[in-house]
Amino acid sequence: MRFSFRDWGLLLAIIAGGAAAGETDSASRATSIVTAEVNEGRQHIEISRVIETDSSRRAEYEAAFSVLQKYEARLHSRLMSQAERRSILKLRRNVWKLVPSAVRSYARKASAAVGGMLGLGRGSGGDGAAYQRPGVGQLSREVRQSIDTLYALARAGIEDAVFAVAEMEMYGKYGSAVDVDSAFRHYLQLSELSGNATAQYMVGFFYATGLGSVEQRNGHSLLYTSLAALQGYAPAEATLAFRYASGVGAAMSCGEALAHYQAVARLGMRHYLSGPPLGRHMPGYRARLSDDRGGVYGVRTGPYSLHKSVDRAAFDELLEYHQYNARAGNVKASLTLVDLYYHGHRFAAQDFGMARRYLADIVGRLFTRQGELRKGLAQAEASTAAQAAGMLGIMSWRGEGAAADAAAALRWLSVGASMGHAPSLNALGLMHQSGEQVPRDAERATELFKQAAEKQHQGGQVNYALAVMDRKRDVAMANLRAAAENGHILAHYYVAGFHATAMAGGGGEASCRMAVASYRFVAEKADWLHSPIPEAAAAAARGDVEAATLRYMQAAEMGYDVGQLNAALLLERPGAAALFPAAADYERQALAYWTRAANQNVADARTKQGDAYYYGRGAPRSYERAAAAYALAARTEASGLAMWSLGWMFEHGIGVAQDFHLAKRYYDQSLDANDAGRLAAHVSLARLCLRYLWAWASGRDVGEGPLFFAPRPVSRDEEERAAAANARPAANDLDHHWEQAAAEDDDDDASDDSTKDGVQGGGSLSESLFFIVLLLGAAWMFLPLR
Repeated sequence: MRFSFRDWGLLLAIIAGGAAAGETDSASRATSIVTAEVNEGRQHIEISRVIETDSSRRAEYEAAFSVLQKYEARLHSRLMSQAERRSILKLRRNVWKLVPSAVRSYARKASAAVGGMLGLGRGSGGDGAAYQRPGVGQLSREVRQSIDTLYALARAGIEDAVFAVAEMEMYGKYGSAVDVDSAFRHYLQLSELSGNATAQYMVGFFYATGLGSVEQRNGHSLLYTSLAALQGYAPAEATLAFRYASGVGAAMSCGEALAHYQAVARLGMRHYLSGPPLGRHMPGYRARLSDDRGGVYGVRTGPYSLHKSVDRAAFDELLEYHQYNARAGNVKASLTLVDLYYHGHRFAAQDFGMARRYLADIVGRLFTRQGELRKGLAQAEASTAAQAAGMLGIMSWRGEGAAADAAAALRWLSVGASMGHAPSLNALGLMHQSGEQVPRDAERATELFKQAAEKQHQGGQVNYALAVMDRKRDVAMANLRAAAENGHILAHYYVAGFHATAMAGGGGEASCRMAVASYRFVAEKADWLHSPIPEAAAAAARGDVEAATLRYMQAAEMGYDVGQLNAALLLERPGAAALFPAAADYERQALAYWTRAANQNVADARTKQGDAYYYGRGAPRSYERAAAAYALAARTEASGLAMWSLGWMFEHGIGVAQDFHLAKRYYDQSLDANDAGRLAAHVSLARLCLRYLWAWASGRDVGEGPLFFAPRPVSRDEEERAAAANARPAANDLDHHWEQAAAEDDDDDASDDSTKDGVQGGGSLSESLFFIVLLLGAAWMFLPLR
């Protein structure tokens, strides 16, 4: 039973009314009894009318909602096709690449502003207002009438209509414009009307983020989110768990975080085990929007950025290459395609039929008609045959790509197990454990699990651990921990349970933190029922920036690092103009997500946090905090951009004391870490040289020692190699000493070669002097002659 604030108020009024009624006399009570009997007949008539009216309104709502759902499906299909055409045009002719990168962002903003003046952007209309962007067009009369019907039913207090209108205004469904303020009013109305858990969660989301004109209030957000969590609403549970675990919007509490993460993890595991044998497939890959451009700052900008951007054209080219090899009889290429279609990819949907087709091709080439391995196969082909047999057995058991066939599954799994295929051993063990097509045999199942576990198969490790937990607890726990380290959710779930039990038995804060970490892993991986990320990715794919931003923001509030990264990126891009009233609000929320992502070790998020403090975006300008963020990113992520930024700040004395030597050190490190920024690093070193010479000539303090002729800094690895070279070899390890000496000679030769090539200190000076000459030449050309 659900209670809203209004319900509690009515309950208190009834209690107070009952207390006052106790003071009436017997005559008054008699009168009230007669009156009640008369009103009872009237009430029966009124209830009948309400039921009849609600039935007609329900039918009216269902008819209108059906029309809108069909229109929404057509609209999404149309927008996806338009997005695909735009991506093809972008691959063929990307005019933005012709604009210099230094002014590209300003040009995009100017283009968006001109588009808005010409009516090419999304408008902010009233009830049922249409999209104002190309490709959607004007709403049909039937759709507009259905939207008007929803609004009329919502004003009449029909709960489903109120919810439908709130969702429409929140995400811009059915071709209407996004109106977050009106959506908040409808969510609040529904939460007060019926205590709807989704509405309460959304009201809490508004208060947490300050969307629209809603004032950000962490207390209100915690209250409404807690009310939704009390009803078992998984997104609210996940949001509360993250807040208590990280101390965001609530006091940090490991016990509260454990309780909420445990509830979400249980829901996910229940759904995981309710699927076919071996459990459901894990949710699809969570795409990072930064991968579209090779990283947060672009390609080759740091150790965690890509060497090229991820696009559909490159994937299609690689797919065509493997398909060609598969048609030519290359079984390795066929197995690659089996894996692609079986698990799915960002650019290729999961397709069991295609996977089974390529499996059949492999089996036909490597096995006889009787299912026996062909003779004379190479070792690589035999390994491929074992994998193909195991995959075919698993798919036959699970009914993937064809009807389930346990007998065929047993036959092919036996073939794969006889060839040492670890997944086949694990699956065959489960068949013996459950008595599927074979007599139930726990000992045989345990032996098969053990063989799979010895081959480091995570499923085998978990099943073997559960089989021997009662008699070999240490062995069982070691296997569970090994499987958990490799990301098996069932192993994490059991490990978390053991830590939670230990905490309840007095294990303390350490056991609680370990239990929270494992339960959180399960809650974020086994998230079929509560994750907003799939809807966010779909919205981003069809170009719906506002809906994608809102969905990713919800994922960010639940603690997903991908949600925090993508939400921050989208909030920095033009397009989501209807979410916040001012640009400062976008910057504030983006900084919050960059900070949370940085605390979860998302690459380049700490550098973005430093940029926000340096430029005063989302927070008051603070060069000191920017320098601290850059230093942390340079030390923990080896971020070339953070190193360059620190070099700039030390060169100019911004946020830190001016130090030319530290500036050169960070410029040199940036030169090695950031391939895309080598020109900027060389120019900066040239400018630093000029500034250093001018300061030295002016008699200013430039520090001790030369700037460009100082010895090259020695890394920790080089120090360890030098220490090993100077160490005396042990008497019983002479052979190892000779091998080590030979390797050190090679390292010394390589070091000498690199020194000769100018990679060390001299190279930096020569290259910088070259740029100094260029700068002086440019200055001489452009300075006016007098």
